[in-house]
Amino acid sequence: MYAYAKDPETVKYLSFDYYKNLTEAKTEILNYFVKSPQGKWGIKLKANHKLIGTIDFRLDAPDLKAEIGYAIGRENWGNGYAPEAATRVLRLGFAELGLKRIEALHCSENPKSGRVMQKIGMQKEGVLHNNTQLKGRTVDDVLYAITEDQWRKQIGK
Repeated sequence: MYAYAKDPETVKYLSFDYYKNLTEAKTEILNYFVKSPQGKWGIKLKANHKLIGTIDFRLDAPDLKAEIGYAIGRENWGNGYAPEAATRVLRLGFAELGLKRIEALHCSENPKSGRVMQKIGMQKEGVLHNNTQLKGRTVDDVLYAITEDQWRKQIGK
C-alpha cells in the first residue's frame, strides 16, 4: 500500500494524505483495514500479485443498498483495473447479497473516477454541493448509482 499511496497525485481526492514513510502506511492499515476489515479488499495484479489499490463496500443492510469506493496507484491508471474490481463488487452486492441499489461518489474535480462509474453501468444522479471536506477545503461530490434491475438488464439476466 505504501508503494502507491506515497504518491500525492494518487491520493489527491482521498480523505488521507500521502504516506511520507512506511510507518504511516502501517498505521493506516492497522487503523482502517485491520481494525474493521469487513467490505475492504486489496486490488492486486494477477501476473505478480502486487497490490495496486483498494476497493471498499459500505453496506447499509436495512435499506438493501451499499456504497463503493476505490483507489488505484497512478502507475496503474487507465488499465481497467478499477472497473474490473468494481464490477466484481456489484456482482457481490446484487447477486449474492440481494441488494437493490449500489452508489458511489466522486469529487467533482476528479471526472476520471466518474468515468469508472459510467463504465460499470452507474448513472449520474446529481451533484451534492459543498458535500465533503477534502484536505481543508469544501468540495462538491457527484453521485452515481445503479439499481439491481439496471444491473440485471446490463448483464442480460
